[in-house]
Amino acid sequence: MTQLVGILNLTPDSFSGDGIHLKTRDIAPRIDGMIEDGASVIDIGAESTRPKASLLTPEEEWQRLIPVLEAVKGSAQKVRFSVDTRHVQTARKAIEAGFALVNDVSGGADSDMIRLARDSDCILVLMHSLTIPADPTRTLAANTDPVEEVHAWGKRLLERAEKEGLNRSRIVLDPGIGFGKTAEQSLALIKHIARIKSLGVPVMVGHSRKSFLSLFTDKPPQERDPETLAVSCYLAAQQVDYLRVHDVKSHAPMLRIQAAL
Repeated sequence: MTQLVGILNLTPDSFSGDGIHLKTRDIAPRIDGMIEDGASVIDIGAESTRPKASLLTPEEEWQRLIPVLEAVKGSAQKVRFSVDTRHVQTARKAIEAGFALVNDVSGGADSDMIRLARDSDCILVLMHSLTIPADPTRTLAANTDPVEEVHAWGKRLLERAEKEGLNRSRIVLDPGIGFGKTAEQSLALIKHIARIKSLGVPVMVGHSRKSFLSLFTDKPPQERDPETLAVSCYLAAQQVDYLRVHDVKSHAPMLRIQAAL
């Protein structure tokens, strides 16, 4: 059954406006709420990857994560925690603090991230991207088949990871909706997500409130949850393993009905 990954942004500049930068008192209630709503994983990010975002050093990123560690420790028996980072130093500290997943938005650009996963028990999520942060002016070429491009990337990445000694059973692939893709290319990846699943590893899709939804609505990101839910329903029917979403509460009933049908 598809699992829900709730998004917790510890950033002041999240594209969706949901960051809770360093407000420690808000963290535990937000986590408890997502657990109650039905999240299986909570993905915590301290560095924004939206277009024109200011990138952080590993030290700056970890300082933002420190306030969440007590909440992680207290809720680790109820839900798995994921750290959304491209920095090996941050990932290593997070694993030591009890995080079960590392969500690498750079797709293993640093081979040390793959080796870190190999030498630990964590699940490594690898996302396809052209740039971090996302740059709307840099996308796959217009004559490129985005589905085959991401499929080929995934195949190469899995082969590389296995050469490094990381078993593919601990890898999750994310096609990187909105990262280096036009809206139409992102939609094509969603429509043909079965092609990515054919690689034989779990797939995570992070489509929530993304800009490709402007194909269907002119509403700002914070108001795109209905469109997000419609896409999620399709992805769940395609047996996508993880849906990374902002609005967990609306998704849990949909997944229960989807499973019953």
